[in-house]
Amino acid sequence: MAGLLGPTNPVPGYDQQPVRITPALPNDTTTQNIVDPGRVVRPDNRSERQDNNDSAGSQAARYESNFMTFLQRLRSTQSLPDTVMKILQWRGLSVSSGIDSGFAREMSEFLEFTEMDEQQLLAFLKNQMASGSRFTGALFDALRGAFGNTQSQLLQNEILQFLRRFSDFSSTEHLEGKMLRQVDEMTQALPGQWSQQLTNMLSQLQNSIAAGDRQDALNILRNQIFLLVSRYVSSTHDHGLARNVLSMLTLDVARYENGSETGLLQSLRHLSAAGVLPESISGLGDAELLAMLRNTEFFKAAQNNAFADQLAQLTGRALRGEGGVNAQEAFRNVMNAFLINESVYMPLQHMMLPLSWNGELMFSEMWVDPDAEQRASGGESGKSSRILIKMDIGSLGAFDLLLETGRQGVSLEVAAPAAVSAHSSDVQRALGTILRRNGLTVDSVRVGEMKRPVTVSEIFPKLFERMGGVNVKV
Repeated sequence: MAGLLGPTNPVPGYDQQPVRITPALPNDTTTQNIVDPGRVVRPDNRSERQDNNDSAGSQAARYESNFMTFLQRLRSTQSLPDTVMKILQWRGLSVSSGIDSGFAREMSEFLEFTEMDEQQLLAFLKNQMASGSRFTGALFDALRGAFGNTQSQLLQNEILQFLRRFSDFSSTEHLEGKMLRQVDEMTQALPGQWSQQLTNMLSQLQNSIAAGDRQDALNILRNQIFLLVSRYVSSTHDHGLARNVLSMLTLDVARYENGSETGLLQSLRHLSAAGVLPESISGLGDAELLAMLRNTEFFKAAQNNAFADQLAQLTGRALRGEGGVNAQEAFRNVMNAFLINESVYMPLQHMMLPLSWNGELMFSEMWVDPDAEQRASGGESGKSSRILIKMDIGSLGAFDLLLETGRQGVSLEVAAPAAVSAHSSDVQRALGTILRRNGLTVDSVRVGEMKRPVTVSEIFPKLFERMGGVNVKV
């Protein structure tokens, strides 16, 4: 197995073998525009290209492509294990200058999630895997097959429309909470009687959401809240916080409406009439269909993901400054890392694991590509699974682990601190024994000293697949 975790690995390029790759040339016209966009200047004298011919490496903002901005931020984002390890070490945080008592209490509750035994650890990982896979089950397997086999653009659009509706339907609770927070934020931005009127509307909205009356909630949002804030903005010419929040609220209301049960069932019935659903699903009534959709692994995981909920609440308080400057900076880095890893451009499943094991603090994050391609020795392309794990163990330091499964078995490559790599032979034998004990065929196990941490883009060249597409910013 090639040294994927070696210190001299170049940044990978697209359409090259994921193991041995050559760096993209700065003037390679297969990936760069022949025209030099650095010579094009906007009316505000801002160059459209500010990367100094460095593909995703420059710290300057990227204006010509959303995708290149994603690659840039992926590369520049601070290491999540380093940041979270600092947070985990705040155990027993006491109230001091700049730290709110409520934040200290919530931090203590958050850190309790790191105390896990073997069964809790397994359940935690399974829950993260399920919550990261929204479209799983017999229904979505049937839709994937129908989408891939049909030549009808109309049918493909029907399938995509249903998936969008299901995505919004499954986000109902999240959208409701977000909309309530946005309206509450606007009440604080509006003065006097405007604020009082909006507060009364917020109470009505809370009652409608609590009663599960989506249509009444939409009526309050569209016919009362939108009208009030729009009238305030037009009469006062206040183009500040209230108008900005209203713009964001508009997007969430559109998703909330798109995720209605009525629209979801209507879209599903259209697919049933087209004959793409299994008979066992087509014959179900409306109540049974909704129960089936709510019984997916994603729904169950989202409802039981207390760790994510606690982290979101704690991050919000930290960003408001309740934990002081250090906490604000740390949680801002955590938030940025999550936004990158959950980006629409990220084709990998991302999980993380904060853990306190026998008094030892540890944090790891994992990227999984279940459909990675590998090149067999005979030149034939095959499927494999590739997993990158970054781990930071308090008393030992940082590790990079690459696990790859293929036709010949499992390959494991570990970049470890010097204190561990000094005993590489013993560690390799122990890791091989663990893999075989779990019923895996071992192809190779290698342990070496970490010279530098690897990046996600080095291990997964699949990230560069969209580089050849049209994706521009205005």
